[in-house]
Amino acid sequence: MKKGLIVYLTDSNTLPMTFDADEALAALSLSCDHSVLAASAEGFYDIPEAWHLMLTRGMQYISCIKGRFNESGDIELYGEPLRLYG
Repeated sequence: MKKGLIVYLTDSNTLPMTFDADEALAALSLSCDHSVLAASAEGFYDIPEAWHLMLTRGMQYISCIKGRFNESGDIELYGEPLRLYG
């Protein structure tokens, strides 16, 4: 079963100046087959768009978890994952 994870940035107004979403997700070492960042800021997927992307890529289990930037500019996850599909 392919697992996908949407990381929703709750404080997307404080993006670091040089932010690379792929590097940020890789640094999290997530245990899933595919992950996507979502946020309310321009240039990011919103949760329904990210969910649709996961479905079209064959994910059979999709969850969403909140993320925020810590003092060093890295993303830290908090809260419990919410199962959206599967």
